Amino acid sequence: MVIGGGNLAREFFKENLIDEFQLAIAPIILVKGISLYIGDDITVNFKLTKVQKLGQLAMLHYIKK
Repeated sequence: MVIGGGNLAREFFKENLIDEFQLAIAPIILVKGISLYIGDDITVNFKLTKVQKLGQLAMLHYIKK
């Protein structure tokens, strides 16, 4: 589990070490957040398989195509 670790997660994506991931989206507006990826550095395609509401969070589940 990586919380707020966009740089660390990006390195895992770049090295093709992630088969699936869940992304929690909270309804908070920030001026600038942490990007999960930048540009075209992630070449693996993921498919959204599930969307679930948990309280105020939206949980998105992705798996590698």
